[in-house]
Amino acid sequence: MAYEKTAPEAAAELTADAKLEQLVIWLREDLVGELQAINQYQAHINQMDHPEIRSMLEHIRDDEKEHVAELTHLLTRIDAVQKMKFATDHTAAPSDRVVSAPDEVSGLTVGNMFGQK
Repeated sequence: MAYEKTAPEAAAELTADAKLEQLVIWLREDLVGELQAINQYQAHINQMDHPEIRSMLEHIRDDEKEHVAELTHLLTRIDAVQKMKFATDHTAAPSDRVVSAPDEVSGLTVGNMFGQK
């Protein structure tokens, strides 16, 4: 879907439906920013030798992941089509998934998925 960014002050003049659509656009842009932040922190973590700094960056990265979850949940409450898309895992057959059960998630990190700590 093509869209134009609307400045917050211009959004006040929009119809209710257009305001909601603009809000969804802003939330998706926020989601992109959070995902980029996660990638940036992970890249720095992968190069980090200092345990204290590495630990702090991991904490901050995980906070960003929480923000992704919060924004995603919010989007599913506002966008019915998005909610339907999240209802089913379309990514792979169960036998091909990296994580197949919730209890396997606890020790899983981006690094150890690729053979790194």
